Amino acid sequence: MATLTLDNLSKHFGTVRAVDGISFEAKDGEFICILGPSGCGKSTALRMIAGFEEPTGGDIRIDGESMTHRPPNRRPTAMVFQKYTLWPHMTVFDNIAFGLKLRGLSRNEIKETVLNGMDLVSLAGYESRFPSQLSGGQQQRIALARALVLEPKILLLDEPFSSLDALLRVRLREELRRIQRRLGITTIFVTHDQEEALSLADRIAVMNIGKIEQIDEPSTIYAYPKTLFAADFIGAMNLIQATVINGEADVLGINLSVEDEMPEGEKVQIGIRPEDFAIVPAGAATSATALWTAQVDQIMDMGHYRKVLVQVSTAKAEPLKVYANKTIQLSEGDTLQIAPLRYLVYSEGQPPIEIQQHIQTELLTLN
Repeated sequence: MATLTLDNLSKHFGTVRAVDGISFEAKDGEFICILGPSGCGKSTALRMIAGFEEPTGGDIRIDGESMTHRPPNRRPTAMVFQKYTLWPHMTVFDNIAFGLKLRGLSRNEIKETVLNGMDLVSLAGYESRFPSQLSGGQQQRIALARALVLEPKILLLDEPFSSLDALLRVRLREELRRIQRRLGITTIFVTHDQEEALSLADRIAVMNIGKIEQIDEPSTIYAYPKTLFAADFIGAMNLIQATVINGEADVLGINLSVEDEMPEGEKVQIGIRPEDFAIVPAGAATSATALWTAQVDQIMDMGHYRKVLVQVSTAKAEPLKVYANKTIQLSEGDTLQIAPLRYLVYSEGQPPIEIQQHIQTELLTLN
């Protein structure tokens, strides 16, 4: 196990700041996902950690020792790429053994290590096959075994499952997490898939335009995204522009509480998760003063719940996303009332404010 420290790490390509002064520390045995859209700099950051890109500035330390100017073969890291990069003319055994042979291990040591690695990724008995005889998922497991047999202190993975089908991705990430926990290896995993990051990571570093917007545990990032980008990128979020008037925000025709200290006329963004709405049945007694009357625009069955798009009748805005329990009888065109139980208030240069409403009523929510 090892700690990895990135200290103000940067990479510039001409005038383009691909990575712009990022810093964080991965603890012993921690699984960190770097999450962000294409072109945000996450793969460049990973390649600098591996030694395949020379940083423009900053430092990379493993267990306190600088790696910034060391070549890849002299770093205690191993990398698994998006493309499997297996040698097509070599057997599975020889693909996994390649790095071990370069290290000069004996034949018996290589055999024992390779077979143990194949057993670790549940592919024992496949050592005589060639990559072309394996499925995509099996090839990616071989690439993982090839990295693990080198016993790196830091395991690096660059979107390793992105070319696989959805069901196989889920199965392989579950297997990867099992292996990582069993070995206790510090792992940095790059992905653009938020579901992948939320299900795998101990902590997620959300990147955007070369910078880290937020690094936190998955539950914290989901419940309390610190920036508008993180709020919009992680999970579904309704973001509504509003104006502060007398300590409240006029949001699509209703008033929602904000902090009393907010300046009059300030523009804010209100963030509401779809599951944080309550649907108030017609005629139900309620203490809610903040209720939207809305029309059901579209209903999508998501399995154990429904995603409902509703159009607020008083506003010409994008439909709001609401998650509803499947027991609720809803049809497109129905009129209903919705109340926000929890929301975040974003204002420029300030951390978001969390507001919760305690509403007495018979509420029909996702749970």
